[in-house]
Formats: sequence, C-alpha cells, structure tokens
Amino acid sequence: MKLLFQEASQADELYRLIIDNALDAFVAIDHHSRIVEWSDGAERTFGWTKEDVVGRLLTDTIVPERFAAAHDAGLKQYLNGGPGRIVGRHVEMPARRKDGSEIPVELTVTPMEMPGTQLFFASLRDISQRKALEESLHQHANITTSVLNSMADAVVVADLDERLIMVNPAGQRLLDPDRNGLTEGQSLDAIQLYRTDRLTPYPHNERPIPRALRGEHVDGLVAYVRHAGDGEGVWVNANARPLMDIQGALVGGVVVFHDITELRRREEAMAQQSRLLQKQASLLDLARDAILARTTEDVITYWNLSAEKLYQYPREEALGQVSHVLLRTRFPQPLDEIRAIVQRDHYWEGEVIHVARDGREMIIFSQWALEFHNGQPYRYLETNADITQQVETERALKQSQQDFRLLVEASTDHAIMMIDPQGLIASWNSGAERIFGYAADEAIGRSMDMLFTREDRSVGMPLRELEEAKSSGRSDDDRWHQRKDGERFWATGAVTPLWNPDDSLRGYVKILRDQTTQRLAEEQTHFLANHDGLTGLPNRVYFSNQLHQSLSLSQRNGVPLAILLLDLDRFKYVNDTFGHHTGDLLLKEVALRIRSSIRESDFIARLGGDEFVIIQMDVSQPDASETLARKLVLELGRPFQLEGQEVLSGTSIGLCVFPKDGKNSVELLKRADLALYRAKNSGRHNFQFYTSDLYSEQTWKKDREAALRGALKNHQFELYYQPLVELSSWKISTVEALLRWNATELETVLPGEFLEIAEQSGLIVEIGQWALREACHQVRRWQAQGLSELRLSVNCSARQFNDPKFVAMIPFILEEEGLPAACLELEVPESMLAQHPEIKEQLSFLRGLGIRLTIDNFGTGATALIDFKDFGIDALKIDKAFVQHVPHRREDSAITSAIISLAHNLGISVVAGGVETAEQLAYLKARDCTGAQGFIFSPPLPAHEFEELMLNGSWARVNRIPGMNDGLTANDLH
Repeated sequence: MKLLFQEASQADELYRLIIDNALDAFVAIDHHSRIVEWSDGAERTFGWTKEDVVGRLLTDTIVPERFAAAHDAGLKQYLNGGPGRIVGRHVEMPARRKDGSEIPVELTVTPMEMPGTQLFFASLRDISQRKALEESLHQHANITTSVLNSMADAVVVADLDERLIMVNPAGQRLLDPDRNGLTEGQSLDAIQLYRTDRLTPYPHNERPIPRALRGEHVDGLVAYVRHAGDGEGVWVNANARPLMDIQGALVGGVVVFHDITELRRREEAMAQQSRLLQKQASLLDLARDAILARTTEDVITYWNLSAEKLYQYPREEALGQVSHVLLRTRFPQPLDEIRAIVQRDHYWEGEVIHVARDGREMIIFSQWALEFHNGQPYRYLETNADITQQVETERALKQSQQDFRLLVEASTDHAIMMIDPQGLIASWNSGAERIFGYAADEAIGRSMDMLFTREDRSVGMPLRELEEAKSSGRSDDDRWHQRKDGERFWATGAVTPLWNPDDSLRGYVKILRDQTTQRLAEEQTHFLANHDGLTGLPNRVYFSNQLHQSLSLSQRNGVPLAILLLDLDRFKYVNDTFGHHTGDLLLKEVALRIRSSIRESDFIARLGGDEFVIIQMDVSQPDASETLARKLVLELGRPFQLEGQEVLSGTSIGLCVFPKDGKNSVELLKRADLALYRAKNSGRHNFQFYTSDLYSEQTWKKDREAALRGALKNHQFELYYQPLVELSSWKISTVEALLRWNATELETVLPGEFLEIAEQSGLIVEIGQWALREACHQVRRWQAQGLSELRLSVNCSARQFNDPKFVAMIPFILEEEGLPAACLELEVPESMLAQHPEIKEQLSFLRGLGIRLTIDNFGTGATALIDFKDFGIDALKIDKAFVQHVPHRREDSAITSAIISLAHNLGISVVAGGVETAEQLAYLKARDCTGAQGFIFSPPLPAHEFEELMLNGSWARVNRIPGMNDGLTANDLH
C-alpha cells in the first residue's frame, strides 16, 4: 500500500487534487485580471469549465457587470501601490454564474509575486445555504472562511538563523503599524515580545521561533507586542511550529500571531500562504474541515489536524485504518450505490453519521472526490464538516414553529392575534373568533381599533397601547372590549412587541381572555362588602377607608374637612309604633334626603342602626359645616310619607373639624360623638360643634387611679379583638385581645390614655388577670364553634412579669378555661425585654409550658440576638412605624426586608403590624412575611362584631390601591 507524499511529484498532485476538490472555489488572475487558474470547485460553483474561462477577463465571467468598473479600479489602485480594499480580508459579495444567476460568496484574495508578473489567488465560497439558514434562524454566526487563503492573522516565517523569510500583510499591520518595514533577512528581535506585565521581555529561549527551532509546538502563548513608535502595542496569542522540508529535515519555523486586543476574532488555525513554504500538508493542517485521503479499499493514508480534533483520533492511530470502520459510518444509502456514483461522476456529497472516539455521534456533510492515476482509480479525497448543531437547530426550529402553531390554533380560551407595525391584524386564532365573534377572514387586514369601545377609540387607546408596548416591552390590556354584535365584555391580557434580528419592529402579539363573569362577580361582591344592604349607602368599613384617605388629602392640600355624626330622633318610637318595616322605609328616605343635601364631593355612610356620618370636604369657608348641619336638621325634620302614613322623626348632629378638633380618625369620631351627645342632651333636633370643655368635663380624667379602680369594680372594661392573618394560607391564625375602657356611655378610652396609671398603681396585674381570663374564655368559645386552630395573643407588661402571682396564675387560667397552652401567645415589647432582663427567667418558664412568645414592636429596641437563642422566640412583630412607609420610603423598606430575612434565618415567624394599604400588604407578601395585622383587614372590634366578621369573611376585603376604583380581595394578593 502506498502512502501519501512518497515523492514530490505525488505531493504536488495531491495538493492540486485537494485544491480542486475542496469545499471552496479557487481562482487565480494576473495583473490584467485575466484568469490563469480555475479549480474544479470553481467549475462546480459557477458552471464554467476551466477551458471556458482561462484567458478571459474576470469581469467577463464571475464579476457582475455592475461591479466591473469597481473591480478594475481596485486592481489598478493595488498595482499602483495603493491599499487593496479586499486584499487580505474576508469579503462577502455577489458573484455571477454561467447561467446568469448570482450567488453570494465569501471572498479572500491573496497577492502573489511571480517572476515577471503579479498574480492574485482568490478563494470563493458559496454561502447561499448559510445566508438562507441565517435568515430562517435569525442568528448571527461566525462562518468558516476558505481553507487556504483565510489568514487574517499575522504569519511570520523564519529560517534556522531566526531571520525573517516572510511576513504576511496582516503581520505587517499587526506587528509594524508604523510601516518601518519588516523585511526578509531582518532579525526577529525587531518584534518585541513582553510577558503579561508588559515590562519584562520574553527570554530568547522562551520566544516562539527559538522554541519551534528546537522542535517544540507552541500553542496559546500570550504576549504583549510593543510598537517602536509611541510605545503602544497589541496583545497577541502566538502559535508556533517547526518547518520541515520534504525529507523531514528542519528548515525553519513559522509563528502565527492572533490579535486578541479587541477580543473579536476567534482563534484561527495557522496558515502558510507564501510560495516559499511549499508545505501543502502544513497548510491543510490549518483548515477547519477534516480532510483525509484513503485508498480505493478505504484505508486512510492522510489525516489532517482538524480530523484529529473532530474525531479525537491522533494521526498516527488513524493512518492505515479503514475509515468507515474507524468512524463507524452510517450512510444515507447503501455504500455500493455511493461507490457507483463516485465511479460515474468522480464526485459525491451527502450527510453521514460519524462516531468520535468518545462515542459522540455527529452529523457530517461529507464530500468525496476520486483521484485517477494512469487512467485507473487511485484513491479518494474526502472533506468532512460537522453540521450537527446546524441540523439540530433547524429541526428544533421547525418543531418549535409547529408546536407554536398548534398551541395558538388549539387555544379557545384566549384570543391570540398578531398585529403588524401599522396596527393591522395579521393573524387571528380560533379563540379570537369565539371571543370577538369575527371570523379570521373578517378580522385579518383590519385595524385593531375595531376591538375597542367607542370611548377608548376616541382617546386614542389602541395606538397608546401599542406605543407603550413598544417603549416598555409590554402593555397590560385590562379593559372593556367590544364584540362583533356590539356587546361589551371585560378582558384581561397583554400586548408585547416582536423584533427582527436587526432590531426593527416586526409587529405585536396581543393575547386576551374574557373575564366578564369574574369581573361582574367581583364588582357585586365589592359593593355588598362595602355598602349597607338596606339604604345602599357605604357601610362602616367603607367609611373607615374613606375617612383615612380624606384626612390624608386634607392634610396634603391644607384644606380642612368636617365630620357630621347624625342620629335620628324618635327612631325607636317609629319602630315600636309603626313596625320595623316602616322603620326600614324611614331609613331609606333619610338616606335619600341626606344625599340630596350634600355636595358631590362629600361622602355619606350608614354606620348602623339609625346612625349616619358625613365627611364634608373643604370647609375652608367659616360657615360651611354649620350651613350643611342646619340644612340637614330642616330636611330631616320635615314629615315623611311612608305607605300612606305621615311619620315625624328629625335628627341630632355632632360636628368636629379636622385638624382643629382632632389629628386622626379616632379622635375626630370620638369628639363628634361627644358633640352629638350634647346635641341630644340639648333637646334633640339640633346640632352642636365639639368644644374642648366637652372633653374636660369627663370626670374620670380628674382622678384617673380612682376611676380605674371603679372601672374594674363596675365592669367598665371590655376586650376588642383584631385578627392576624397568615399570608401563606390567607386564614385568620391568631386574634389579639385589646383592652378598652368604656369610661362613659359615650366614650371608649384607648389603653394609651390609662395604661401608665395602671402600671404605676399596680392595677395592671388585676386588669391583666381579668383580661386574660375573659379572652381565654372567648377564644375557647370560638374554638368550640369550629375555629379549632385559632390562637389568642395577649400583650403583657414588665410590671405583670415582675409579679410572681401573675406568672403563676397563667397556667391555672388556661386549665380553668380549657384552652391549650399552645393556643396562647404572649406579646412582649422589644424595649421591655432590653430594659428588664430580669423577666427572661419568667419568659423561659412560660415558654417551657408550650406558650408562644412574640417580640412586639421589633426594630425600635436594642434586643441582643443571643436572647432569641437563650429562651426561644416564636415570632417577631415588625413595628408599624416601619410598615406605614413601605414601599415608598427606601430606608423603612430596607429595615423591614432585613427583619423578615433575619426572622427566616433564625427559623421563626415574622408578623407585620399596622398594615393599612394593599401596597404595604403586597410588599410584605412578596418578601414572604409570615403574617400581617392592621386596618386593611379589620380594626379592633367588640367580640360580637369580630365573630360576625369571621363568619361572613368580611376580613378578606382589603383597602383599595390608590388611584384604583376597585377593591382588592384576598385572592388578588394570594
């Protein structure tokens, strides 16, 4: 068996055959642009035979007529010493075929000096398929350039004395930008190579050429090349090889410098472009494609470096092997048929499956050419390119497109449509047909305006929606839309833009779902939860939210508002005399008369029974609230005609003004109630303003300690209950018992006004015992009604824990009331824990009984973290001072998030107190806060009202987000 390169003539033949059968077309022209060489690849690519074109001008063949003048001008400019626009570069351009058609090619031109003439060696690769693939996949890829003439890297060749034999144009530009000239015979010392510190030169024996002359292969040597001019240089990655002659003797070295300064080019294989090298095998080792030669019996006689890399078989191991056995080839057709094609056409190409040494299967585009010697088949020349990723990408793209079409067309719950950049409907699925009532042929081509209501069209909503999607990447489409028959429906969805690979707008995708039923149900639920069922007026919950917002607006604008609290006169008499039905009719008529008496900007609500309240906005005029109160007294004093009966009632009104009479909603309502009490005591059917003497008249303030003792004796204390909602399950997990003092018939006093006195006098222990017993009894009763998982939370003070009787009686109260210890949670303020370390022993004792411990008002004290470890804390409650400003105040948001994270890391629960808005609730839930408590769910309520709240689920209706008209439910945030 003969091996490749046994003699020079055979090597030349092999080189010629490989050039003719490579993937690229190779063409050589002289300085007159006449074709002097034409490869078989050029014949396959362009259709002209070598006999057709040799001697003809390049502009008469493959150069399109419109580029002929530019080609001649460029050639002339280069021959006159000017720079060549395409010399030494990869250029994409159109080329003409024999049949007149044009194809895109990738061109590399290398000038070659020959005795008496200048030759230009051009490599042209047909990139039609690549261009088509790029268009369909919308991807940019680095395309493999021609095998032999694609050297954009700097190539330097030196002899045994380390003198320059050749440096290519890229080398001149990279290594000698000042154009001083790197010339033959010049010492390689002219190229200054430095280590990565850019200061230390590489020692002579570590430079690429000396190492190559020692027989080493240098790969990936990183160096800094300093230029002689201004001291600036470039970073390069150097590969070097020894240069051998035909007999295998060392004749020099070759080094390839890859410019890595801009990190834009991938490392390319070294190439030998000079006629002086005459080492065809070395050049083929730099080709990207795997190139091999085999005998007619398929025995491998040549195996290039890319074949080694692709298949992972070293050259020494591959030579002498049967190629189809070594690579475990699977052919698209029987091998005998392929051999017959090659025998007939001398050429075959197709896709095969090869298996690499590591078992990896690859899809290979293989090209075979049959070489003849003395008229007889001699050997096969084979070029293989790995197209696995390309094929798999094409398959994935086709599958994805098919799946997407099936998904879109099969979806009937969602209207899915494509909108072009001008707002015209381009596609229309079956869901859109069902929801809008238009068939696809009725909708496609029409403006998307037809889908919107007349009101939205009049304000330009369709165009605004597309502009928002284009600028922000998405536009939420939640609004009323219109069907073909004119019916309106509520839909939720979104519009997103589609972009072309060149970043131009391709169109939009609009997806909608009909949510009319849910929308109407939510509106109905929202109305029932916030309005009185008898009169249709807002109820107490709605009023509480509205008052909070009105106070904020009044404070922000600096405009005072008034609270008018109304109570009907003789209402009990009407019920007793005419019956409850007539009483209900009276309440309805009263609601109508009040509504007709107030301004549109004012707010009216029914608080319950015969009690109404009005928020009168903007009372900057001195007599505004008095005028309204006088008008209401007159209106409601007129007789009512109810089912043929004349009924007299009337009203008493108490007024107070914000901010003069109170700073918050609690103070205002309390003082309006005091004014109302005075109005009733003044003979009814009149109105009274709140004055400071009303408050000072309360006898309990004169001797608070005595009043507290009397309150305990006369059963004036009452417990209010406020829920704590677990955000993961959205259930009421805990109820907090809060103490209230009914100081008078009209006034309920909050703990902040009497707890200090109770602490100082020691009454807090007795009050605390009463409160704990009462709360345990109430919670046990609720548990018996089915709320078995409900826990009780009670606040405790330092004075209570310092009293041994209080700590000792806690387990006895639990036992007497039948409440398990695990159902009791004691809240201890963080500041108290820090100021009274002596109570830690009592806390540990209670914790050991199974009672839960919560640190209240966390973030305002200075608790040592070791305390959590010592006696076990079950939960932290974030102080409302931080919660009230999230998410708008950055510092408070950061502290709140940090406390939540701390609690989770300690393995304990974290609860937020004082939650009032949906924004605060959404922020806390998004950060996995365990639970929340506040007016957003419910204010503290007496036991019977709290029981009603739990049973009817009213706590699940939360405050409105500012700027929205619709309330949110628990499901909206769950």
